[in-house]
Amino acid sequence: MDKGFNHNLDHCLKCSICHTQCPVISFYLSFPGPKQLGPELERLRLARGEKEFSEIDNVLSYCMNCKRCDIACPHGVKPSYYNLKNKVNMKVGPSEKFRNWILAHNVWWGKMASIIPGFSNFALHFPLIKFGMGVIGIANRNLPAYNKQKFKLKTEEKTKKALYYPGCFATFNEPAIIQSTINILESCGYQVKLAPVDCCGTPMLTNALFNETREIAGKNTALFLKYIEKGYKIVTTCSSCGLSLKQEYGDILLNEEAKILASHVWDLFELLEEEESLPFTKDKEKIDKAFYHVPCHLKAQGTGIPAAKILKEFSVKELIVEDSYCCGIAGTYGFKKEKHNLSLQIGSSLFKAIKESSPSLVITDCGTCKVQIFDGTGISVKHPALLLNEYLN
Repeated sequence: MDKGFNHNLDHCLKCSICHTQCPVISFYLSFPGPKQLGPELERLRLARGEKEFSEIDNVLSYCMNCKRCDIACPHGVKPSYYNLKNKVNMKVGPSEKFRNWILAHNVWWGKMASIIPGFSNFALHFPLIKFGMGVIGIANRNLPAYNKQKFKLKTEEKTKKALYYPGCFATFNEPAIIQSTINILESCGYQVKLAPVDCCGTPMLTNALFNETREIAGKNTALFLKYIEKGYKIVTTCSSCGLSLKQEYGDILLNEEAKILASHVWDLFELLEEEESLPFTKDKEKIDKAFYHVPCHLKAQGTGIPAAKILKEFSVKELIVEDSYCCGIAGTYGFKKEKHNLSLQIGSSLFKAIKESSPSLVITDCGTCKVQIFDGTGISVKHPALLLNEYLN
């Protein structure tokens, strides 16, 4: 993963702007921050002439991969890249390594659990199961329920084609997002197919399974390119999946294929923003007040927040848009026992802002953000596609 990135080190001026945007530093004082764990550690390794990394303390596991340090850097350095790269050399005990492997392969458990979701959801609340999860280091917190749904797709050929990649959360936990997105895209005149792809690899990447992530990235890129050659646009509704396809595959693979894929990936609302007319009605009564939390990984895509404009026009009278705060869950991060309380502390500013604004609904594009925000506020949380599906003509 080295080749093609080390030149970025020369652009790091040690200004520490990345530290000011790191959600972890304020609540975990032992965390050195993105600059020290990223560019500075890499410079030290290169200065020593080492071919392999030195063993790195487990403190690096507290990096959330939220990408706020990357966004903040005025010179285009990616501290998160070096943080992820170095994680493979952390001192990790057998129990923690096993727990991380379990969380990284949520797609496997999702496939099994969604076969009989009622039984799976009951089992997840069974005291013995919860005790077992605690033993291996999984936090005692609310877990997203599993669901199963069949999808209705129109089969007629269309000039506009969309390959929809929903990601793990929508597939196994909230499949209504998938049908809502299909309905919206078809109403815009797209022929829609569901991507025959499992996990994007982000849970593996953040849990230091780099070889497996690289394999998944290469396999998925090759599959997506076959559809791109047939005129399909790749559409996502999960901010982490979208970021993975647009940026992280390029960081991992460093090839032309990843660049081609990145240029053909759209967030649903990024795509809708390009439409001449939208299929939503203005005749239905709008929600009085809603709070829109912009996930960190959506912000990192650099596409703005097109969903907010559409929500304001069709479904919400007063929409409070907030991208200053991280919710703290960061995918699998907030499900780890030793990081659970920290994740809630990081999200506390967001929870406070939501409660003080007194909305009837919170809107966010990220499934795990939804879990965290509901736990922190008790207020109903919806994906924007679910809400806008209710306003289709």
